[in-house]
Amino acid sequence: MKLLSIIVPVYNEENNIGLLLSKLKTLDFSKINFEKEIIVINDGSTDRTKSIVESFEEIKIINQENKGKGSAVQTGIASSNGDYILIQDGDLEYDPNDIMTMCFQLKNFENICVYGSRYRPFYFGLLPKFYKKQNISSYCANIVFMFLFYLFYQKIITDPLTGYKLYPKIFFQKNNIKSQGFEADHEITAKLIKQNYKIQEIPINYTPRTKLEGKKINFFDAIKALITIIKYRFVN
Repeated sequence: MKLLSIIVPVYNEENNIGLLLSKLKTLDFSKINFEKEIIVINDGSTDRTKSIVESFEEIKIINQENKGKGSAVQTGIASSNGDYILIQDGDLEYDPNDIMTMCFQLKNFENICVYGSRYRPFYFGLLPKFYKKQNISSYCANIVFMFLFYLFYQKIITDPLTGYKLYPKIFFQKNNIKSQGFEADHEITAKLIKQNYKIQEIPINYTPRTKLEGKKINFFDAIKALITIIKYRFVN
């Protein structure tokens, strides 16, 4: 059986982390010949996140100073034992049941990554779906990043900002990811494309949350992401 490492980077998610971990624990991967391990990286939370995670048996927690999502993800990957890595945001915007569908795709291809797309299929084949409560700037940023990946890498990715990405562990054993923040996702995507990995996108469920509900990504993260997409077209 293959082992899936679910990496959960969290920062001040006391309102969501308990329910999220409960959902992840109930997932039964044996039907698709997978096992799972769950690793939570507490990125310097100042609320009750740490104590809530520690109340769950069989879930590994790693505590670090607040260094950003990219750093937390790398910490989790370095401590993982899986054949595949899935990054799970610490909120409840994404449905953990979709992880099963993503893993199933691995049976059909070799040397692939699976991205869960919130925007497949497009409206009328042209426009990404817009969700109620979704931040309009985040929606527009995703379209810009999709265009940049096509312009610089000749690859159409309908949802570069998705929080659901499934990777083979061997990729991280061969690559040093230098970004520390949210832009690390785009460095990884750029390197995957340049190294001829197939990125398979599948539709997933999505329930957006607002900044008042804890959404943390901001304008400066978008600027960093834009620079990262362009930068890694020309550097390794």
